[in-house]
Parts: sequence; C-alpha cells; structure tokens
Amino acid sequence: MHKIIFLLLFYFSINIYGYEDPNLYSDLDEKFFVLKVHDPKQKVGYTVGDFIAREIDLEIKEPYKLIEESLPIEGYEKRYRGQVLGIILQKIQTIKNKNNYKINLKYQIFTNNVVAKPASITADYFRVINKNNPKEVLKIRIPSFTFAISPIAIFGEVKVENDMSDFRGPILKENLTNLKNIYLSIFFIMISSLVLLYIYTRFTLLPGFKKTFLPIYKKYRKIKSLNENTFIRDLHNGLNQMSNKTLFQNNLNDLYKNKMAFKSIHEELIFFFALSNNILFKKKKITDKEIAWLKKFSFHCHCCEKGLNIDKQQINNNKI
Repeated sequence: MHKIIFLLLFYFSINIYGYEDPNLYSDLDEKFFVLKVHDPKQKVGYTVGDFIAREIDLEIKEPYKLIEESLPIEGYEKRYRGQVLGIILQKIQTIKNKNNYKINLKYQIFTNNVVAKPASITADYFRVINKNNPKEVLKIRIPSFTFAISPIAIFGEVKVENDMSDFRGPILKENLTNLKNIYLSIFFIMISSLVLLYIYTRFTLLPGFKKTFLPIYKKYRKIKSLNENTFIRDLHNGLNQMSNKTLFQNNLNDLYKNKMAFKSIHEELIFFFALSNNILFKKKKITDKEIAWLKKFSFHCHCCEKGLNIDKQQINNNKI
C-alpha cells in the first residue's frame, strides 16, 4: 500500500513539474544573463529511438544565481498542453564554473506515425533567485527546438523514385582512417626519399656525374696490402684530371680554382705529395697504415669532387 501511494505521489510530482505555469514567475532581465543554445543542424528525418542532443551555455550575473532544482530531470517526458509528446530526457550533464553553466541534454524519441509529422522539444524554464532578496524568484526561458519525425516505413505501395526526398542524403563511407593512412604513407615516403637521397649523393654518384675518384676508391678499398705503387699513381691521375694539368704541391691553387671543395683537405693533399715522393722516388716500401690512410684519402677526394666539404674532425681522424 505504501509503495502504491509513493508511486502515485511521484507520478503527480512529475505531472506538476510538467504543468508548471510559465506565467507563475516573471522573466529575468536579459542584462543579468547570457544564454547560448546549440541545437542539432539536422531538423528532419528523425524516427523512433533516435537521440537529440542540446547544449546550453548559461552565464548568470550577480546578484542572481541558478536554482539547480529547476533543471529538468532524467526520465521526464516532454508535454504540450498536457499531452505527452513521446520525447524523453534520457540524460542531463551539468558542468558548473562559478556562475557559468554548461548543460548537456540528451533526448530520445519514442513516437512515430505512418506519415511525417512535426515535433518539438518544448521550452524549458530555469529559475533563478536573488541572493540579496530570497523572495525574488525569476525565470529564464530556454527556447524550444522544432524538428520533423519521419515514418519507419512507407505507408502503401509507392515507387522508389517517387520517395527520393531531398532531405535524405546518401550514406557516405567514413574515409578519415584511409586519409590518415595516406598522409602517414606520404610522410614516410618523403622521409625515406630524403634519407636515400642523402646516402645516394654522398656515397655514390648522381646520373651524369663525372666519375674520377669513386672508381679508385672502390678498386682499392678491400685490398689489405700492396706491393706496387698503382694506388698512388691512380690518385695522381685523378688529381691531374681535376686541375686539368699536372698537379704538384706548389700549384695546388690550380686545383682549388676548379674545385674549391678540395681546399678543405689541404693538409691531406700536402701529406699525400710527401708520401708519394717517398714511395715513388725514394723507393720507400708502402706500409699497411699508409694504405689505410690512402683509402680514406681517396674517399675524401670523391666527396670533394662532388662539392662536399670534409669536416676537420674527419681529417684529424685520418692522420697516421
């Protein structure tokens, strides 16, 4: 018995809330509040089970404050002139920051018809109270949202082409994931291309590039020891080609005029001519350390031929 009485009281309390007279309280002056309502852009094509989300941004200025008990409650069914509309508030979320309120309302539709019919989320009234005068209670009107509810199925036999509504757009395939993958692929291709271009232009030759020192470097780089002086002679020939004349220590400027990058290995060039003089003219036997030095020197010449300056640290690391 007590449960029945409780349910009846709860039912009538909801109806009292639904029949609340909007003329019971006066309107709050607009200078005391700022109201923004964000409604869905879609206004047609709703049917049973669809959700409608509304977002209300409300700022109330002093000396007034919001009576939070006047906010709509979950489970309340919208009414118009006492008649239920089949639109129920499923969820309400309120975020408060001092006198600023962000209220998210989520309604669900529980009505339909054999033909399209208009519907609306009727206006709500939030009450505020004067902090300095508790007897002064006013209201803020939240405007209604009007939309159209479509039938679940066509009533009667019609041709499909006659039912093609301008409001019913095509179902578009979600392509954000594909676009993301495409952008990532393009990014990695660009990075890979830059890395490969760096490696390609530093250690190998671009098409049409003059091949002088790279073949020399490739020819001798895997040889551990030499009993002949061909390595030094090949390097001399390469330097002569770069300067367009027979190159010696006293005319290195002729080489720098043609290829300024060789100036970065000036110290190595001086050492090379001294080593060459000892090996070719003084008949000094070439050592394994000198062969290792000549391999790095030939690679440095290859880089200079391509216009790449050699770091001082690399030259220091190539000293015997």
